[in-house]
Amino acid sequence: MSTKTIALEHSVYERLSREKRSSESFTKTIDRLIHSANSGTCAAAVAEAASVWRAIGNDADADRMEQMLHQNRSSTNWEVERPA
Repeated sequence: MSTKTIALEHSVYERLSREKRSSESFTKTIDRLIHSANSGTCAAAVAEAASVWRAIGNDADADRMEQMLHQNRSSTNWEVERPA
């Protein structure tokens, strides 16, 4: 199995560390977080993605995701911000 090395800011490492279960490697933790973000309803996936984004240090995107969820909870026609 090949591996890749990534660099994390200390604060991001700390947040990811808090998500890590005692029986997991960091690889398994990241895989679990990504997998859970891709299951369930669209709203659940966006909410999980927001928590993953926050865990890896992208608070601005996580805030936008949570705001979008809040604004669109009762709507069946979601307005999604498109990347530039």
